[in-house]
Amino acid sequence: MKKSLIPSPVWSINQVLLAVFCLTAAVTNFQEVRAADVPLELPPGFRATLFAADNIAPSVQCMTTDSQGRIVVSGPGYIHTLIDADHDGLAESFEVFANGPASVAQGLCFDGTRLYCIGDDGIMLYLDEDGDGKADGEAELIYRCRTGGEHFAHAIRKGPDGWYYLIQGNETGIDETLIDNASSPIRKPDAGLLLRFSPNFSELQVLSDGYRNAYDFDFNSVGDLFAYDSDGERDISLPWYRPTRVFNSVSGMNHGWVSRSWKRPNYFLEMSPTMVETGRGSPTGVVSYQHRQFPEEFRNTLFVLDWTYGRVIAVKMKRQGASWQAQSREFAKGISPYGFAPTDAVVGADGALYISAGGRGTQGSVFRITYENADGSDQTSVQKVLPPIERVLQADQPLEAWSRARWEPLTKTLGEEAFLRAALDRSRSVPERLRAIEVLTEKFQGPDVDFMKSMERETDRELRARTAWSYGRSDAGKPDLLTLQPYLNDESPAVVRSALEGLITCPAETLVGFESEIAKCLGHEDHVVRFLAVQVATRMSDNSFRAVGDAARTSGWPESILMAWAFVDRGYVGHPYGWHDIGTAALSRLKDPQLQLNAVLLIQHSFGGFGDSPAHSGVFDGYMPRLPLNQEESQLADLQQAIEQVYPTGNATLDWELGRLTAMLTAESPVLLEKILQNITSESDPISDIHHLIITATITTPRSPDQTNQIATALLELHEKLEQRKLAIDRNWEPRVKEMYEALSARDPELSKTVANHAKFGRPEHNLFVDAMQGEVRDQAIALFLERVQSGEIDLSVDLLSRFGEQNSQEVLELARESIDNDLLHGTALNILAEKNFPEDREVILDGLSSDELDIAAGCLEATTAWKDYSPNDLAALVRLLNRLASLEGVEAMWNETLNQLDPMAVKLLEERQQEVDLPRPSESIAGAEMSHRELAKLWADWMETEFPETTITLDNRTGNDAWAEMRERLYSIDWTTGQRALGEELYVKKQCNQCHNGRNAVGPNLEGVTNRFSQQDLMEAIVNPHKDVSSRYRSTLITTMEGKTYNGIIIYESIDGLLLRDTSHRTIRIEADNIEFRKQLDKSLMPENLLKDCTDQDLANLYAYIKNLGKQ
Repeated sequence: MKKSLIPSPVWSINQVLLAVFCLTAAVTNFQEVRAADVPLELPPGFRATLFAADNIAPSVQCMTTDSQGRIVVSGPGYIHTLIDADHDGLAESFEVFANGPASVAQGLCFDGTRLYCIGDDGIMLYLDEDGDGKADGEAELIYRCRTGGEHFAHAIRKGPDGWYYLIQGNETGIDETLIDNASSPIRKPDAGLLLRFSPNFSELQVLSDGYRNAYDFDFNSVGDLFAYDSDGERDISLPWYRPTRVFNSVSGMNHGWVSRSWKRPNYFLEMSPTMVETGRGSPTGVVSYQHRQFPEEFRNTLFVLDWTYGRVIAVKMKRQGASWQAQSREFAKGISPYGFAPTDAVVGADGALYISAGGRGTQGSVFRITYENADGSDQTSVQKVLPPIERVLQADQPLEAWSRARWEPLTKTLGEEAFLRAALDRSRSVPERLRAIEVLTEKFQGPDVDFMKSMERETDRELRARTAWSYGRSDAGKPDLLTLQPYLNDESPAVVRSALEGLITCPAETLVGFESEIAKCLGHEDHVVRFLAVQVATRMSDNSFRAVGDAARTSGWPESILMAWAFVDRGYVGHPYGWHDIGTAALSRLKDPQLQLNAVLLIQHSFGGFGDSPAHSGVFDGYMPRLPLNQEESQLADLQQAIEQVYPTGNATLDWELGRLTAMLTAESPVLLEKILQNITSESDPISDIHHLIITATITTPRSPDQTNQIATALLELHEKLEQRKLAIDRNWEPRVKEMYEALSARDPELSKTVANHAKFGRPEHNLFVDAMQGEVRDQAIALFLERVQSGEIDLSVDLLSRFGEQNSQEVLELARESIDNDLLHGTALNILAEKNFPEDREVILDGLSSDELDIAAGCLEATTAWKDYSPNDLAALVRLLNRLASLEGVEAMWNETLNQLDPMAVKLLEERQQEVDLPRPSESIAGAEMSHRELAKLWADWMETEFPETTITLDNRTGNDAWAEMRERLYSIDWTTGQRALGEELYVKKQCNQCHNGRNAVGPNLEGVTNRFSQQDLMEAIVNPHKDVSSRYRSTLITTMEGKTYNGIIIYESIDGLLLRDTSHRTIRIEADNIEFRKQLDKSLMPENLLKDCTDQDLANLYAYIKNLGKQ
C-alpha cells in the first residue's frame, strides 16, 4: 500500500532522496542534449525525457493541450502544435497553428475548436472550425487589456462552472471605472487581479486582487483555486519583503501587494490563506495533477514552477477549516550545464507531466515526466470500456481540453437526470459525486431545492461544500434563505465558506433575511469565514446592515470589530466610529492578543490603510497613512494613550503592528520613543532594527543625547549585522535606508554629527549617510573615508571616489589618476579628471569621448572647449563621437555641441597647415537641402580621411551576434571540468559582474541558480551578446535633461518628483521630473557587448565554475 504524501508533519527520508536521471555521470562537453539525456533531478521512480527540443519549440513561454490531447506551445510570434506521430513520447515535428500573437502569448486555453490566447490587444480568439489544426483566420479581440509585458495579463483557464478565469499582474491598469458588474466580489480592485468571465464574455467579475505578478493558477479536485505569486525581490532584507507564496485564492480576498514598498503580511484580515512560502524566485506555471499515471501520493498535488532557480515544487494539501494546510517539496530541478527554465506545465492525456522551458533567450524545450513501476511498466492501467456515466465521472484532468472533448458530448446524451441521480447516489465514491455536481452546474441548471435539502444531510463535508458552491454559481443573485440557511450554519467551515462565496455576488435586496446568519458568521472560528461575512455585510442594504450591526454588538468584541471593518468599507474611511469608538476601545479594554491585533488592524484600515503617497517617500509606504489624518486631536490623543499603555505586549506580531500604528500617528510621545528604541540592541535583527528606526523617524519627540547615540549606533551596525547573518540585499535596500536616515536626521539635528564622529563610522557602505550631512561635518566624514582608503583599511569604491570628487585637493586628483586603469573606477575617475581638466590628463580626457556613458563623454567634450591648441587626433575623436551620436535619439544638445566644437578645431588645424578652409557643412555641401545626422556625420568622416589621412576614425561595427558566432565554435573544445571557482571569482570581480548582479548596486538579474535555467550555450551567448533578448526590467533608459545632459542607465526608483538612475559606472544619479526633456527606454541592456573577448578558454571554464556555484557557498 502506498503511503500518503503527508503521513506526518515532515517528509520521510525516503521521499526526500532524489535520483538524477542522466545517461552520463557528468556532462563535460558543450553539446546539445538529446531526448534521452535529460538531466533533471526527480524523486525515485520518475523519468524525464525531452519531448521537444528548441528546433521545434523555441523559447517556449506558454503551453496548453488541444482537444486531441496534443501539446500546443507558444513563443515569440508563433503557436505550434507538437506532433508525436508514432506516440513514442518524442515530438518529431510541429504544425503551425498561428503565426502570432506578435507580443508572445502568455496564456492559452483550448475549448473545442476555439483557442483563447492572451496577447496583442487582450484576449484573442482563434477559431479552427474545419479541424485542420490551423487557425481559420485572424484572431478576434474578445476583451481588451494590457498584454505582452511581464506584469500584464497572463494565464486563462476554463473553470468547473464553465466560466473563463484570467489572472493579471499589477500593471494592467484595471480599476473600479472598468468594473460595471454589480455582482463582482471586488468592486474597487487593487494591483494584480483574478477575473472571471461568463461563457459568452458578456459579464466580468473581479474575484480577488492584490497580486504582484502571479503568472498562473489552477483548480484542485474539489474546485478550490490556487495561485503562485511573485516576491518583491528588490526589497530583500527590508521589513516589508514577502517571499514567493502559493495562495488559496478566495473570492473577495486580497493577496498583499499594494505598492513597491508595501506588501501586506499573511496575518492581515483581508489576506487569502497562504499555503506555502518558497523564498526568492520567479513564479511561472501552475498545474493541479488529477490523473492516474503518477502514484497515489502525487495525485491531487499542485505543481508550481520557478523560472529563476529552475525548479518545480510539489505542494500537497489537506483540508484545514475553510482552506487548506500544505507542505511542499522540490520535485524537479535542472542540472547544469543543461538549462532548465520552466515556464508552463500541463498534464497530457497520457498522464505525463509536460513542462515547457524558455523565455528571455533561453533554450526552448518541452520535458515529459512520467512514473514507472519497478518492473518498468506504465503505471496507468489499461481501462476497460466503461459505461458513459462512469467515463464522465471518472474523467482524468476534467478541465483540460482533451478531457472535455471526451466527456462533454456524453453529457448531452445522458441528460440532467443521470447526473442528479449520480450526485445523490451514496454507493458512488465522493470524487464521482463531486464531479456530478460540477457537471450539473456547468451543463445544466444546477441544484434544485429538493437536491439542496437532500445534500445538506450528507456526512462528507466536501459534498456539502460543493453543493453550496453549485447553488451560488447556478442561482447567483437570487439566493433563497431557507435553502441556504443549513449551509450557512454548517459545522464545517469549508461548507460555510462556499455558501458565503455565493452571497458576495448578490445585490443588496436579495440579502434581506440573511442578517442573523451573517452576524453569526462574524464570530466564526475560521478567519476566511469571518472575512467573507464582512464582505457580505458590506453589500447589504442600510437596514440589513444595521440589523447585523445590532446583533454583532450584542455578541461581543470579535463581531463588533469586524462590523466596524465593514462600516469602513461602505465608504466611511476616517470615521471615528471605526478607529476610535470600536478600535481604540477594544485595544484599551481587551487582553486577548489576537483580538487586540484585530483592533489594531481595524484602526489602520479605518485610517485608509498604508500605501504610496505624494506626502511621503517610499520607505514609509507601510508606515504612514495613504490619506491625511484629519481627526479630532482629543480622539487621536485617546488612541496614543492606549498604545502607550499596552505597548509592548510581548506578542511579537501585535507589537510589530502597534509600532506601525504609532508611525501612522506621527506621535509626540517620549514614552513611545523610549519604548520603540528599546527594541534595538547589539543582538537585535537588522530587519527589525530598520522597522523600529522607521517608526522612530515618525515620532516628533526631541531626542536626548543618549537616544541620538543609540540611533547612530543602530544605523552604523546595520551592514555588520547583515553580514553576520548572511542576509542578502538588493538595489532597493540602500535607497530606502537612505530615505529613513534623512527622515531621522530631519527630526534630530545632532544625528549627522553623531554619526560622523562615531567610532563605528567608516565602512564604505556608510557613504550613504553623507548626503544628509552639511558643512564641516560633511567634510570631516569625506576626509575620514579618504584617510582610510589611503591607509588601505578600506577599498576604494565608485561611490567613494565620486564622493571624493567633491573635494578640490591634489590627493583626490592623484587618486583619480591612479584609478583610470581600473575597469570599475574608470568612469568616475574620468569624470573627475575632465572636470579639473589639467593638461597632463588631456589624453585620458580625449579617450573619454568614446565612453559608453554619454554624460561622461559630454563632460570630456566640455573639457575640450577649454583647450587652446589641437591636434588631428583631437579632431578625429570628435568625428568618431559625432558618428556615434548620429544613430541616437534625444541627444540633440550634445550633437550640436560636438558640431560647434568641430568647426573652430578644424579651422584652426587647417590654418596651421596653411590650407584652404573648406568644412563639410550642410548648407555648403547640399545647398538648401536637409541633411540627416547620419549623412552629416559621414560627410565629416569622409572629409577627415581626405584632409587628415594620417588619422583613423573607423568605428568598430562588430555586433554581439558577430562576436557570438566566433565564440560559439570555441566552446565545443573547452574542457569545462578544469574550471577553478577561485580563479573564476577573480575574473567575475575583474569584469565587474558583481557590481551589476549582486547586492545594493544591482542593476541586472540575480545570478544565483542561473545555470539551472540557462544552458552553457545560452549563458555564454547572453554574456557575449547581452542585447539579444532583454527583459523590460533590465532595459536601459536614455534621458536628456533641460540643460542638455544625457544619461543612460537603469531606473532604480521613480516617484512623482523624479527618479534615480544607475549607470554602467555604478553611479547613482538623481534627475528631477521637471528637468527631463527627453526619455526613452531602449531595447538594449546596460551590459557591454563582447565582455569575454580577451578571455582564454581556461578563463571561461573558471568563470563558469564560479557562476555555477553562486548561492551554494
